[in-house]
Amino acid sequence: MKICKKVFIAALVALATMGLGAQTSSSGAPVTLTVYMQNDLANPQSAYWPVTVEAFQKKYPNIKLEFEYVSGEEFHQKFQAMAASGDIPDLFTCYAGARSGYILDRGMVKDLRPYLTESFKKQYNPAIWQPQGPNGEIYIISPNMAVCTVVYINTKLQKQLGLSTPKTLDEMIAQVPKIRAAGLTPLAFGNKAQWQAQSLCLSMLVDRMGGTAWFDKAMKGTAKFTDKPFVDAIAVIKKMVDTKLFPAGVNQLEGPQAWGEFVQGKAVYLLDAGWRISALKAAANPADYANYAVMAFPAVAGEVNHGSSAATLGEALAMNTKLSGAKADAAWKFLSFIYGQEGCEILMKYGTVPTYKLDYSKFEIDSLTRQYIDLINSQTMGYVIDAKMDSEGVNNILNPGLQAVMMGTKTPAQLAAEYEAWVAANDSNRRKK
Repeated sequence: MKICKKVFIAALVALATMGLGAQTSSSGAPVTLTVYMQNDLANPQSAYWPVTVEAFQKKYPNIKLEFEYVSGEEFHQKFQAMAASGDIPDLFTCYAGARSGYILDRGMVKDLRPYLTESFKKQYNPAIWQPQGPNGEIYIISPNMAVCTVVYINTKLQKQLGLSTPKTLDEMIAQVPKIRAAGLTPLAFGNKAQWQAQSLCLSMLVDRMGGTAWFDKAMKGTAKFTDKPFVDAIAVIKKMVDTKLFPAGVNQLEGPQAWGEFVQGKAVYLLDAGWRISALKAAANPADYANYAVMAFPAVAGEVNHGSSAATLGEALAMNTKLSGAKADAAWKFLSFIYGQEGCEILMKYGTVPTYKLDYSKFEIDSLTRQYIDLINSQTMGYVIDAKMDSEGVNNILNPGLQAVMMGTKTPAQLAAEYEAWVAANDSNRRKK
């Protein structure tokens, strides 16, 4: 469900430094920061956030934060309008790639490198410090890697139906008749918002079929999105629909409806992202949660990159490039708290594995989270398409086109041709070649 509401938290700027590279405001005067955040507080996955903000408020009772929460595509639609007007909040949710191109390309996001000392950076997984801008800029401190393709398993249902964990997609499809005869959904998935099929499924399949080296060429134009790896990846999604692996009405299901079906014991498998674990843990009966397992998406015929997933840096709050002085100092205090040790310990307690190097011996890690950590540490990661390609083409051509393919009104080859034509004429990656 989309949600838009404002939450006001009163405070004043603290006089002491955090020891994380920021300077304290010399005046000690109150500072107010506006925060525009991609967040649905009604979603169990967001349960950590009020706890995090409360902890910050206790430590820094002198900073006033004015929050506006918006979720889903509404967030981007509204933010694009703000960016076009030239007036954006002090802090805002930002992605490290093309999905936030409408603010990054306008130079509206502050480069955080002046704040990032070597001792600070060593506290994190080094993968998050890969350049995020054309000149090596770092715009966000990503608290987690967004691993976009994970298959969750209800092992209790598997056992009841006498099923084994499929090693290949064809083996999973072969289980469909037995699962459906029991009145269950084989693979829960929802694509009403359109981005899910692209981010959570196609991106992984493109890496399986072509790999990152092929994708790099396609971005630059030395390969094309009409090539076999891309067309074949789209065709796999169509096959999943045609064989009734997905739920009926998959394009009318919101994401929470899909994973909610899994939690209710109505689906044997769930196709979702790694970040879904915290929501599953919060929503499921503990006895049911104990029976969940994870695996990589099964092997696909013709794949060249076996067992891979797709991942990108998770979104995070970024700073308005116009911030300076006391407001910039206050904003850095907030960012380095919520994405530092204290904030990431809260995140970990709510089931999300952070990029900050925590002492895991301090936490009780459940079986599913432990399996997930082991899984992603054993996988290679391909690109998430909407993190690499311009958002206009992804949102206006590829995402709705995938829905059309799934509904049978467009072929994989037709969609590939339409997307290649748009990329060739418009995408900034081709202009950089």
